[in-house]
Amino acid sequence: MPIALNRRGASLPLTIIVLAIMAVAVAVSYARLSSERRTTADTQAQTDAFAVAQSGLNRFLSNLNGKPAAAGPWPVTATYNDLPGGTARVDMVQIRDSTTSLLPAVYVITSRGTATGAKRYDSRSPAAERTVGTYALWTPAPFDLNAAFTSLSGIDKNGGSGSLNGNDACAAAATIPGAAVPNGTYTGAMGPIDGNPDNTPSYLGTSGVGGTAKDEVDIDWAGIRAGSTLPQDFLYPAWPTAAQFNDWPVIRVNGDVDLPSDGKGILIVTGNLTLGGSKRWDGLVLVGGTLTSNGNNTIEGAIITGLNIKVGMAVGQTAIGNGTKTFQYSSCNLMRALGHVGSVQRVRNGWTDTWSSY
Repeated sequence: MPIALNRRGASLPLTIIVLAIMAVAVAVSYARLSSERRTTADTQAQTDAFAVAQSGLNRFLSNLNGKPAAAGPWPVTATYNDLPGGTARVDMVQIRDSTTSLLPAVYVITSRGTATGAKRYDSRSPAAERTVGTYALWTPAPFDLNAAFTSLSGIDKNGGSGSLNGNDACAAAATIPGAAVPNGTYTGAMGPIDGNPDNTPSYLGTSGVGGTAKDEVDIDWAGIRAGSTLPQDFLYPAWPTAAQFNDWPVIRVNGDVDLPSDGKGILIVTGNLTLGGSKRWDGLVLVGGTLTSNGNNTIEGAIITGLNIKVGMAVGQTAIGNGTKTFQYSSCNLMRALGHVGSVQRVRNGWTDTWSSY
């Protein structure tokens, strides 16, 4: 049998030496396998946490209902404990609010995902976490506008004072028609019409329930009447305070109303609207029936009347009497009003991984 010498010169069987070498090799292999297992488990946990974070971000964006108030409080936070594989905390912070120059509101949204469902290497290993983030813009709801003043039942303008003005009040968008009506349904003075075309309305097509003009006004009036489109923030007789008007709310009136006060936002009236005194509205006004204007009134944004024709109801001609009545297109006011019911859109190339969470 081959032998080897130990440090004192004594001989050792070669078998013992081989076994010692094999033991060292096993120990090294075990250590390597253990390290690889830890690395693999960590990679899998990080992947799971990433999936949870992304799921939380997507859930937040799909659940966001209405533009957050500019004054905050910030951040707007949501926690989701029922995501597949874990939980996520999402924080939304405003960087810039919408501006009068039509610049949209800008936000940063972060989502920190915790992979509670992932198998940890041992009890001492913390649950994996991963944070993703994105820049986002608040995009106003799209709206098809025919003129500063559109009436599906026609307009009768008594006297030449005031204006139906399609020039943008904030000079940020192209000029549109001052008035739009079905064929042959504009009567009275045309001089107050200012826009493109000038001193004449834009004609939409044949009038009435069976006519073609109603199809040129691309508004889901049936959905608005049902409350499924443009859901209200206030249902009359509830009425916003001066501070609440700063959020440009959606206000709904079922039936007829005499406008209670000046305001801004989106005003929905399923019946007839009366403007008295020197009332002013900034934003969008949608009226199912007719408009009666008594006094020196101003609507800066856009107004559409006679919309009940779209749902098969007959509506009489809107008559605008004497007085300094200003109905003027304003893209800025429309953006603010429609922005309240817009949506958050991610900025292209604005997404990142491993963002610091709040």
